[in-house]
Amino acid sequence: MTRVRGLDTLLKSYEPVAVALSGGTDSSVLLGLARHHGVQAIAISVDTGLTPPGELAAARRLSERLEVPYIVTPLDMLEIPAVRENRPERCYVCKRAMMEAVLAEARRQGCRTVVDGTHADDRPAERPGMRALSELGIRSPFAECGMGKAEIEALARELGVPVRPPSACLATRIPTGEPVTRECLALVAAAESLLAREIPGTIRVRCTGGARALVEADPAHRRRLEELLGAVKELGFEDVAIASGGYREGGADSWKR
Repeated sequence: MTRVRGLDTLLKSYEPVAVALSGGTDSSVLLGLARHHGVQAIAISVDTGLTPPGELAAARRLSERLEVPYIVTPLDMLEIPAVRENRPERCYVCKRAMMEAVLAEARRQGCRTVVDGTHADDRPAERPGMRALSELGIRSPFAECGMGKAEIEALARELGVPVRPPSACLATRIPTGEPVTRECLALVAAAESLLAREIPGTIRVRCTGGARALVEADPAHRRRLEELLGAVKELGFEDVAIASGGYREGGADSWKR
């Protein structure tokens, strides 16, 4: 309760605020809290072309339900060489470009501060984009109040905000150094959408070279996953395999470990 009061005070000190809304649980709860506490706020999403299916739609639904002004800013990430070529610094470059777009729109809308859903459990070593937040002056109220993922999900239930499975940009499905192409992104998005309709929990379809894919999902649903492999291949993959250990954090490079 003390941390929630601290969040209330912090958010009010920033208003008018723009919430960088990804459609995931953390930024959605942040927007819900701002609305609950009467903070003057808008929500801004960036359509990068790398967003997993359903994220922007979820962001729009929440904003409409909360009656918060919602803006989507288009930004073609594949026009940026470091992203298109999938260089090691891709995540940092991508995050910085996204937040620069959010900042520019926030200024146009008269907002004083941009806030995001980064929390106390996020580790900079695993999230290179956090450096961009610091450089651009983006505030992260959850992290500043020491609030982690479990507390955010508890708040989500109190606020009636959906708790969504962990998500990440589609480029994380492609190994570092392999070009990010629109064709591969479309294949991954279609495959994950197909599987998500049939299998609960976090699902990743990793590109492992060429048109080959490795599917990560809860091992408890392996039998159903095996039944769906043919449908996934029909989307355009030459070969599809199932990861023995289920979902692993770390992007497409994790399968090499």
